[in-house]
Amino acid sequence: MPSVPGWLPGRYPDRRTRHRRPARRAWRSPSTARPCAAAATTATGRCTCWRSWTHHPRGPGADRCRPHTNEIARFRPLLDRLDLTDTVVTADALHTQREHADWLATHKHAAYILIVKANQPTLHQQLRRLPWREVPVADHTRDRGHGRVELRRLQVTTVAGLDFPHATQAIRITRRVRSLHSHRWRSVRVYAVTSLTAAQASPARLADWIRGHWGIEALHHIRDTTFAEDASQIRTGNTPRAMASLRNLAIGVLRLRGHRNIAAALRRNARDPTRLLPLLGITSP
Repeated sequence: MPSVPGWLPGRYPDRRTRHRRPARRAWRSPSTARPCAAAATTATGRCTCWRSWTHHPRGPGADRCRPHTNEIARFRPLLDRLDLTDTVVTADALHTQREHADWLATHKHAAYILIVKANQPTLHQQLRRLPWREVPVADHTRDRGHGRVELRRLQVTTVAGLDFPHATQAIRITRRVRSLHSHRWRSVRVYAVTSLTAAQASPARLADWIRGHWGIEALHHIRDTTFAEDASQIRTGNTPRAMASLRNLAIGVLRLRGHRNIAAALRRNARDPTRLLPLLGITSP
């Protein structure tokens, strides 16, 4: 019997969850999201990802966090079994650790893009104090959906002497968001470092990889809010993992059927149970 992650791509072999710009070279992009998740995007656009104890709907693996361990401790065991040569690893701020960066570059022969926040205070201050007003905006995107407008501006500059192993470039992303029903903008600035040089990745490609990482975080947000995963009382044996796989299956099927609002799609199908089997490609004889 096929696994949930293996069944979904086979059922929808020609669908892709995200359009990406073509890469100049065959960099892959696994990302690490909470807790200890990873996703790989090949040059053809096919996306697979791993999470510490759950499955992405198009992903082929998992690694469960054991009791009395944290996400940082599971970073290496999760990625150690993967071939990361010529791969770009993205991670949120929790995994922006000097040991992780050095291990990726030295032992796994991979590049990285790591978000920097206050858990790395020296590096964070160094990035904030760079002369960003003199750095031009290298990539600018605008999205409208889910009841809001979002503008993203990416600046990137090569910096010698960054206080982080193998880091060659500093990145600042400015995100401005407003509701469609309001004229008030909310601005957020995010900093990151990468071991990629300017010759290895264009600003547009860097923006794609970072946005792809945030897309993985969005999956977990749907599970936490729409499916109330954090409030679940199921904790025995492999049952939490099985339920997470079923949630991912539901999200994956709805996404591949063109639904952008998962909560609305769930309500629509709940009103008419006869809609469920056709979603899975099962029709009456």
